[in-house]
Amino acid sequence: MKKMSWEEMKNEYPEEWLLITDFDLDSSGHVLAGVVDRHSKQKDLVYQSPALKKPAAFRYTGESNLSGLRSHAGKHYVV
Repeated sequence: MKKMSWEEMKNEYPEEWLLITDFDLDSSGHVLAGVVDRHSKQKDLVYQSPALKKPAAFRYTGESNLSGLRSHAGKHYVV
C-alpha cells in the first residue's frame, strides 16, 4: 500500500470512512498523509477485526457536522 496525501485520500475514497496507518500529522493533529489500510462507506466495516497492532487514525472523507471528531487523529489501536 502506498502513502497518500489527505487530498489524494479524499479524491480516491469520497464520503468513506478510512483507517489510516503510517500517518503524518500537522501540529494541530490533522492527518497530512498516510496509508489507507481499510475504507468503506460503512463505519462498522472499517472498525471490525482483524485487529491492528500499530497506531491508526480514523477519518471520514465527507462533510461532517462533528468537526472535532472528523479532524481528530491519534495513536489508537483497533481491537
